[in-house]
Amino acid sequence: MYGVPKDLPLKRFVGDFLTQVSLGMDGVHFHFGKLGTISVEGKWELQDSSGRVVDRAMEHAERDAYRLHVIFNADVAGFSIDPPRSFSLTFATGHILTIYDDTPQYESFHIEPDGIHV
Repeated sequence: MYGVPKDLPLKRFVGDFLTQVSLGMDGVHFHFGKLGTISVEGKWELQDSSGRVVDRAMEHAERDAYRLHVIFNADVAGFSIDPPRSFSLTFATGHILTIYDDTPQYESFHIEPDGIHV
């Protein structure tokens, strides 16, 4: 599947919280307390409540630090889907994590345990 579908099952993340972020050569993995993991191999961006970019995907060599800790243990308060381009999770802190499908020839993210690959 390529492109973010309009019926991507994100409602289940509302009320869950981010427990861990793990980094790998293949991308960033967002682990939630109850409902699984969103693994991102493509573009992502984290904004604060004012819309300022706090962190984003970039090459490892360009990065001095990750700033994703600001959403650790934060509840997901809502979500939005902008098919086929992206989806966003809004956290109780006001931060918004947007994940993009920016590479039509490759998978940009996947959601486990559902096995959804986009």
